[in-house]
Amino acid sequence: MTTSASPAPPRAGSVAGAGVRKAAASDLPAVADTLSAAFLDDPFMTWVMPDRQRRRELLPRCFEAVADANHPYDEIYTTASDAGVAVWIPPGPPPTDEEMEELVRWYAEVAEETADRLLCALELMAGQHPADPHAYLFVLGTRPEWQGRGLGSALLREVLDRCDRDGTPAYLEATSPDNQRLYERHGFVVTGEIPLPDGPALRPMWREPRPQPWRA
Repeated sequence: MTTSASPAPPRAGSVAGAGVRKAAASDLPAVADTLSAAFLDDPFMTWVMPDRQRRRELLPRCFEAVADANHPYDEIYTTASDAGVAVWIPPGPPPTDEEMEELVRWYAEVAEETADRLLCALELMAGQHPADPHAYLFVLGTRPEWQGRGLGSALLREVLDRCDRDGTPAYLEATSPDNQRLYERHGFVVTGEIPLPDGPALRPMWREPRPQPWRA
């Protein structure tokens, strides 16, 4: 697997040069690498894959599957530095039963011995997924050395500004208190809780589009 070198981060609070753009097929290895670094110590992934060394080994394959499965939607965003990634799923019909079965098999294969936990979490998430049309933020992550420097906000604004213009709600599941606080600053509201067996709870969050100023 191709990996991207960790760039030198800018000074704290700087988002200059974030360069948010849609990921091309050639970006997908770096997308998987960035998400693997971002989620290595995330509470959700720590529950799915308790052994840190195995987590380090399995996450790249899992996020390669995520990138490959969602790239056809053309809603994966990265940055000029490859330091942050957001994977969105646009409003539209849900996958067919056949497509979902194929996706489940794919995730089970790459998760190896942790597949039962991963599929359990995905099933619990699906049980609370809203039926109303919305943009779905499947995953957002930035490399640890870049966290807290505004890249997450820049990646969110790329799609949320469009949601506001189009009148489209947005939905996600927050995996940690820090993530939840970021999303609340961008208008998301916690709508419930998805407890994992003997583990942390995910927080489903919904965002109504913000009214746009009327223009003649």
